[in-house]
Amino acid sequence: MSKIDISDRLTFLAEKFDVFETKDKELVEGKRDGFLEDGWETSKVVVGTFPVIGIVSTKPNKRGFPIIKVSVSLDVFTSMIGADPTPNKTCLQWMLNTFTRLLKDNEWSEAGRFAIEDLPQANEYLTLFEANKRKKKFREMAKYSLKGFKDITNINEYKSLGQLFDAIDPFIERDPSEMESLMNIYVDSNQAIIPFKDRRYTVFIPLTRDANTIFNNFTGWCTAKIGNSMFESYTNGHKKPNGDNSNIYIIIDNGFFNGDNENIYQIHFETNQIKDRSNGRNVDLYSLVLKHSDGLTNFLGDELKNMASEYKGSMSDNKYIDTLMDIGFTDIIFEFFDVETNIILIDSETAIKKRHVPRIPDVTRFTNLTHFVILDSSVNELHKSIGSLNKLKNLTLSGNNIETLPTEIGKLKNLIFLNLMHNPIKTIPNEIKYLDSSNGGSLVQIAISKEKISDANYQKLRKLLPNTIFD
Repeated sequence: MSKIDISDRLTFLAEKFDVFETKDKELVEGKRDGFLEDGWETSKVVVGTFPVIGIVSTKPNKRGFPIIKVSVSLDVFTSMIGADPTPNKTCLQWMLNTFTRLLKDNEWSEAGRFAIEDLPQANEYLTLFEANKRKKKFREMAKYSLKGFKDITNINEYKSLGQLFDAIDPFIERDPSEMESLMNIYVDSNQAIIPFKDRRYTVFIPLTRDANTIFNNFTGWCTAKIGNSMFESYTNGHKKPNGDNSNIYIIIDNGFFNGDNENIYQIHFETNQIKDRSNGRNVDLYSLVLKHSDGLTNFLGDELKNMASEYKGSMSDNKYIDTLMDIGFTDIIFEFFDVETNIILIDSETAIKKRHVPRIPDVTRFTNLTHFVILDSSVNELHKSIGSLNKLKNLTLSGNNIETLPTEIGKLKNLIFLNLMHNPIKTIPNEIKYLDSSNGGSLVQIAISKEKISDANYQKLRKLLPNTIFD
């Protein structure tokens, strides 16, 4: 392909992905104004301290379904041209598609990481892909990891960097047999620590970039790439609540050292990243790792609890609580309420991310509680200690998954308002009658979704609470 042909291709892709100049703020705002005039709602995508990397615009079609358009910044477009190892820039469209797909899926942080951090890996993987895609071994190996592909040699069928990693993984030279001794060398030279080890897992915390790059050939982590400065960006560039540099935690299945498996994971709490070696989307660390090791669970739990307790912001912004809940400590949020508090409010929609609180634990210690409100948080179980809250006036549990109410609910003699909206309640205890004024209770109003419970249960409630207003 001639230089003219390449120029034509770049021009075509620049138009297709609506590339815009970002150096002049007025030009960026002018572009947004143009979208607004045409009836689009627009958002600038800014990641961290980096400039605008894209503009996402939406408007409904004739049927009311949203049309999403992504405009790519020239800085991102130029970086992707440089990352494409092919002389004819045949992989550029794939990188642009991957980037814009993440933006359309509202995964802006992932899109930012791809455009700002992951292009060196993309270059490395694409180089291996181009060198090996015609080989028989490539087809044989990829058919197991890439089921559903019509043509595994077509880069544009790959939906993510993780999928590409799976394809070229067999062609990366690696030997884990010396890894354990190499890790110990860095520990002995005070460039890393191993704070936890049991028969199943080892935790390695690199303190220097060199200590982290020993994983270069084994993972897709940008922090492990030789010559990449992202290690400092994650450690020096982020702080723990106490002001110290943040840590990267690498969890290694001990079978990795013998070549028995390839299970290694990297965690960075401050950016809420939990990655396997492919560096794709966050993985479920609890299911993959923590349920197999109480010791490792407790180690990470203690690390997170310390940071969560030192965090100075609001509880809804406390990312360490979010991570604790992600790895199985679903009751932990209750530990951060003062025992003397009058109000407990957990609203999943106001937190940084949706929080799941499957069960309400023992709440006996909250003796002064008057308002207990948990909204849209996947609660499916109420602890019987709820009956000990004798000062409680408002119990609001709307938008959860509660099927059974404990008999102890009847002990809440001062309860004035009970909100059970949008809960699929199947079992209603007879003891709930003691909330009604006819039996010495104080209940004035109950909110419940009639369509979520059976007609028999609704009529039962009506009978047990004759003096209560139903909403």
